Amino acid sequence: MGAQPSGPLLVPQGGPPRGVLERPGDVIRDLQNANAWLTLLMVEDDPGMAEIMNTYLDQLEAGMSAKQGKPVKMRKRVAFVFVSSPNSVTPVHFDIEHSLLMQVSGSKTVSVGRFESDAVRRHEFDRYWDGSHGRIETLQPEVASYTMTPGRGVYIPPGTPHWVHNGPGISLSVTLTYFTAATVRENRVESFNAHLRRRHMKPREPGHSITLDTAKVCALGVWMIGQRLRSISAGTKQGDSHAPADGAGHRVEGS
Repeated sequence: MGAQPSGPLLVPQGGPPRGVLERPGDVIRDLQNANAWLTLLMVEDDPGMAEIMNTYLDQLEAGMSAKQGKPVKMRKRVAFVFVSSPNSVTPVHFDIEHSLLMQVSGSKTVSVGRFESDAVRRHEFDRYWDGSHGRIETLQPEVASYTMTPGRGVYIPPGTPHWVHNGPGISLSVTLTYFTAATVRENRVESFNAHLRRRHMKPREPGHSITLDTAKVCALGVWMIGQRLRSISAGTKQGDSHAPADGAGHRVEGS
């Protein structure tokens, strides 16, 4: 769980770490005056929420498979709940997963943008994997805005800049997220490249070489297996959903 006071659209250094609030319930109970937004992470741990999430994503998965004429698998499904104070602002950011944002109560305006150039996109993606959590340094051109009221939803593709202005009342929304085989592969290449940058190397970005991308994915897979084996031998448990190479350690910042 994280919280961020309302404020400017650009907060490139990112928000507070998860679990920073000692008593998040106090913020929620006074949300009308708290001037903040909070993210409740991975609420699918609750069986009832997991049933709701999987019911709707199963339907969407079937429809996507039928439209594409081949099976589509939604991987690493996760649900988040966002609660926001009146007139609060969620800064400009992007996420690496597919996101389905649905409004439950209150209202907000979700603005969706695009990166003004490939160079800017590359810069922000490198920052993301180096620890920016998707917070963008400069406001990107707006493509569309959506007024979210109860019962309305919007799909936000991976890597899409977006920001939120909350309405005059308390807002409650739910986001269902998932990865696909393509996004998992790209994220593993990005994660591997981040390791190389930390060693002062200049790796080639994803998509320029299928052979090189495959080698990076395989190398990272071997590393992940080694990490899990060491965790098991140390008597700890490290699940798939926490493997940073698939993006689980870099998930939704706030919508």
